[in-house]
Amino acid sequence: MEKKTIRWAVCGLGAISRRWLKVASKQPDTKVVACASSSKARALKYQARYGLSAAFTYDELAASRGVFDAVYVCNNTNLHCGVVLKLMAAGIPVLCEKAIALTKADAEKMTSAAKANNTLLMEAMWTRFLPSAEYVRGLISGGSLGRIKSIRARFEAGINHAPGSRVYRRATGGGSVLDLGVYPASYSHMLLGVPESVTASGKLNKDGVDHCCTAELKYPGGVTVNFRTSLIPMQIHECCYITLEKGMIKIPRFYQAKRVYVKYADGRREKKTFEKVDGFKYEILHFNDLIRNNKTESPIMTHKASIEVMTVLEEMNRQLGVTF
Repeated sequence: MEKKTIRWAVCGLGAISRRWLKVASKQPDTKVVACASSSKARALKYQARYGLSAAFTYDELAASRGVFDAVYVCNNTNLHCGVVLKLMAAGIPVLCEKAIALTKADAEKMTSAAKANNTLLMEAMWTRFLPSAEYVRGLISGGSLGRIKSIRARFEAGINHAPGSRVYRRATGGGSVLDLGVYPASYSHMLLGVPESVTASGKLNKDGVDHCCTAELKYPGGVTVNFRTSLIPMQIHECCYITLEKGMIKIPRFYQAKRVYVKYADGRREKKTFEKVDGFKYEILHFNDLIRNNKTESPIMTHKASIEVMTVLEEMNRQLGVTF
């Protein structure tokens, strides 16, 4: 049976949009047809560069339902809430880049608007849709390794950001917590749910956002999650270790993992490998199917999960002294 082609608009035209567009354009029954920016001139330039059918400002985008079936919102985090609320009011499905918002309150406004308008909204936390993440979930739920005792992760990756990057500026929702911490926070939430307590410490830059952060999340039964994030240039550490009662799981580059290593208590070792494709693929295909099936929420990245992860991130920022 032939699938309906899902037409996309991309909103926010930075580097992440170009990477996403490249991946989306390669997916079956998927077509990127429009773009939107706060600047109409920039949108028109982007349209011409990528051969799209239409270019809009944010307000024009919300008024153009029918030209496209979905919008990928990937502008600066400080703009997510306002743009998404406009699109929800217009009944336009939205895939919104992580972190979904600056604050828990904004995330709640966005998800409430989605429910009120019966319109699909999903946070683009691509890691949850990876085959490697699905494998880890199945491995743990299968019980052969016993219960989780602890999770340790590091996501230190400041090397690709110029000095004036959005990640270093408070006005654009910068800081390692929202840019990088969202990954280990969401991964641990996927496996363990809501922590009992959160403790965080780190260093802020002159603009009032964190360059680096160390966090500890405590769960019932003495289970702990510890992770460190950093935007300090030249640091690259991107691994996650899950210690269980009967073994350990190592996930290199856990946020876009292509390999998973398993070590059992009896000495057995396993290595699982996955196809080398851009992780955007899986969330796009999932979102396309949600639209085709008239769903208003993802069962994998639920509104509740987005809000609960945002609660952890906001508490980390509060303890660091970061405010938006």
